[in-house]
Amino acid sequence: IELAAMGRSASCFLAAVLVSRPLASEGAVSTVVLNNGVEMPSTAFAAQVWPGATCKSATAAALQAGFRFIWSSILVGAPCQSAQHGAIVASGISRDELFLAGTVNTGGCSDADACYRLMLDYPASAGCDAIAGQWKAFEELYTGGQARSIAVSNFSPEQLKCVQAHHSVILPAVNQMPFSVGHGKDTVVADDAAFGTVVQAYSPLGTGSLARDELCTSIGQRYGKSAVQVALKWIIQKCVSIATQSTNLQHLKDDLDISDFSLSDQEMAQLNDHSGLTFVV
Repeated sequence: IELAAMGRSASCFLAAVLVSRPLASEGAVSTVVLNNGVEMPSTAFAAQVWPGATCKSATAAALQAGFRFIWSSILVGAPCQSAQHGAIVASGISRDELFLAGTVNTGGCSDADACYRLMLDYPASAGCDAIAGQWKAFEELYTGGQARSIAVSNFSPEQLKCVQAHHSVILPAVNQMPFSVGHGKDTVVADDAAFGTVVQAYSPLGTGSLARDELCTSIGQRYGKSAVQVALKWIIQKCVSIATQSTNLQHLKDDLDISDFSLSDQEMAQLNDHSGLTFVV
């Protein structure tokens, strides 16, 4: 299982998940340089709880669209993960061109033996001592060269503070959290930055409703972009990377097609203040 890491561009910290080998080529996706010098794509394709056939076709479509960062989790189920593997093999894309990531549900994991080779999808439910045990296991992976970088998901500032108090080698590189337009007043990015930890956005379109949001649609019309592309661009300009998902090839292509425009300061401010979403019908 390969674990998560953070990256830094000239002005932003960006989150990512890494393979055990450096990237051979950039492909179609923008990249960031990580804190350990490794280069990674800023946008990942993330599988959902889909039937195996859907997981395979969606992963194949993501690779065809240009994704070179494939994220998975035991929470999507073994049949889906196996199907993703099949799609990757069938694609013929060199392993050196891919970032692959896997996570498991580690809420009950509390010591080095139980946590070995696991990404922390959730903090241990038994409190700080258990979280410290989780992180000890991760640090052993890191110092042993079995993980290029280590990360967490769904950790609160208090839980990150626990890790900070008990770590001996390194702090979490990234914290995967829900983050999208509508979270403009959320302090998670700044909270995590206080620990040197950056946010990777999952659920980057909220519940999916941002695809029809009136403000995102209006801004997108100025650039010839969709509401979805505006919503994703807002995340990138907030210095957060993205884990996105779709089963539609064109939608996946569109998710990557956001490098040719920038939101103005005024537009960013509008989206930062945007909480009551209104929809185009």
